Amino acid sequence: MTFNMRSILKPLFVLILILLTLFASGRVNPQITGEVGSPLDTGKTIADMSFFSADDMDLKINSTDDVFAAGGTINVDTTSADHLVIAGGEISVRNISIHDLIAAGGKLNFVDGNVEDDIVAAGGEVHVLPGFGIGGSAVIAGGDARIEAPVPTDLRVAAGRVYLNSVVGGNARLSGDTITLGPKARIGGDLLYRTDNLTIKPGAVVSGRQLVLPAKDRSAFERWGAGAGRLFAMFAIAVILGFVIMVVVIGIAVPGLMRSSAQFIHSAPLKSLGIGVLIAVCIPFLMAVLFTSGIGAPLAMLLGAICLAITPVAIAATAYLFGMEARKFLAKADGPLTAWTARLFWPALGAAAILVLGMIPLLGLLVWLFAMLFGLGAVVSRGGKALAMNA
Repeated sequence: MTFNMRSILKPLFVLILILLTLFASGRVNPQITGEVGSPLDTGKTIADMSFFSADDMDLKINSTDDVFAAGGTINVDTTSADHLVIAGGEISVRNISIHDLIAAGGKLNFVDGNVEDDIVAAGGEVHVLPGFGIGGSAVIAGGDARIEAPVPTDLRVAAGRVYLNSVVGGNARLSGDTITLGPKARIGGDLLYRTDNLTIKPGAVVSGRQLVLPAKDRSAFERWGAGAGRLFAMFAIAVILGFVIMVVVIGIAVPGLMRSSAQFIHSAPLKSLGIGVLIAVCIPFLMAVLFTSGIGAPLAMLLGAICLAITPVAIAATAYLFGMEARKFLAKADGPLTAWTARLFWPALGAAAILVLGMIPLLGLLVWLFAMLFGLGAVVSRGGKALAMNA
């Protein structure tokens, strides 16, 4: 098979150009707004999901969608949104009207405003002042947590120092080195706590039970986390075994494709990489154009399905190459694999090599990326002829 880069480039870019020409006049509404700067004053009205980042930020947004912000110092004031997600060194929140709030930072200060549902906050210092309205539950973690705003349902706090001086409609589950219930604390449900230093000020009321959580006690969330960890470990093992089996099965099912693709990567690595990069970049772009057009959505989904199907084959081709190179080095053998033991062992060894390298932090991501790109270029280039030979 004679490969000509222009034979792929020319029709691909012509097709993209035609699609752009056909649909450029169509109305495409922006779905995401983003700004980066320092300092940043975002006073505006936005209907779409928005992202902002700056060292110093004054966030003033009127949005019906989600808002994400990250920076050093963030002052949120006169802001409305569906979900507000913020992360920074020092965060101050005032005069907000949102559905849910998620915040993380060094120092968090929730002054006033209204959150219709839940808040989740984590930081070195987390202060929820009396003027801050919470419509649902609150989950707070940090070094110093001070809650003075009413929580209509359940409250969960884990911090070095916990100070609660407000009404909690449901249960309060508190964990810390020191826990203090102020004189205005009113807990409608149970108080579940884990500490050696509990102080209940005169005037504080606990309507339900006061239960000490033993050191080994775990909440439903913690039990779920442990179960999820076991499930993840089992999933990881299944993925590893599945990948090795996939390489072996593909090598047995289509040995001509694997052999031809491995030879192509070995003889023309730069060409294989270039074709892989071209496909990895152009196909998603083409799919986006087709989805934007509306009428091209079925074709875009077909392209996506093809990509999902060919990606594991591409990685298997690179793993097969690893196995063949290991065979040359260790067994001093070359040529097609004839014995069943060899057809099982060497591809499996190549898959294992990629898995081991893929587990190395940072480097592992590059290993998987280049394994896909090299294999993608080789499989697309040699696939037709090799499959015809296998048939």
